Amino acid sequence: MEEEFEVESRLEPAEEASEGPSGRRFITAIAVTTAVLAVCAALSSQLAGRAAHHSLADLNEAAIAQNLASDQWNFYQAKGIKRHVFETQRDVLRLQPGPAAARQVSAYEKEIKRYATEQEQIMKDAKAREHERDQAKAGAQRFDERYQRLSLAVASFQIGIVVSSVAAIIRRRSLWYLGLAGGAVGLFFLVRDLVSGAGGQPG
Repeated sequence: MEEEFEVESRLEPAEEASEGPSGRRFITAIAVTTAVLAVCAALSSQLAGRAAHHSLADLNEAAIAQNLASDQWNFYQAKGIKRHVFETQRDVLRLQPGPAAARQVSAYEKEIKRYATEQEQIMKDAKAREHERDQAKAGAQRFDERYQRLSLAVASFQIGIVVSSVAAIIRRRSLWYLGLAGGAVGLFFLVRDLVSGAGGQPG
């Protein structure tokens, strides 16, 4: 019984020391660190969700533009087939003598020219839709890159929070420093994304 009493009496000063001013400052520092990391993680998560939304929206626009471009090219081919039919008939009539054949050739020439003009406009529309598709795909790629960076930031902040919480429980400064390192990595990805977004350049 005396040995147990002595052991307990030796533990008490250690516990009091851990709860002294230095220990309280350590716990306070960890609490502040965890709160800051939580705020940064929430911000990164919100930005990541927004980036994912914009990426999907741009992919939708790219798919719509691709469908419109395909429709225009199909229309272009249909006009080309009709034009080819008139060209064939015109060439046949040119071999026939007489004013009637000449008048019909003139009429076919007008139709051929009309279809050629329509094809030019259709081709311009199709290329414009393809340009919209490419722009939308590029936008989706940029937002997806932002999402990847921000996801890494969220993961790093969460790791920092968990490690800092463990450091508070077992009173280990080395773990707190490790949590700070995780937060620094997350902050790196977050700041990089914010700077890239402000500059309008993909990372």
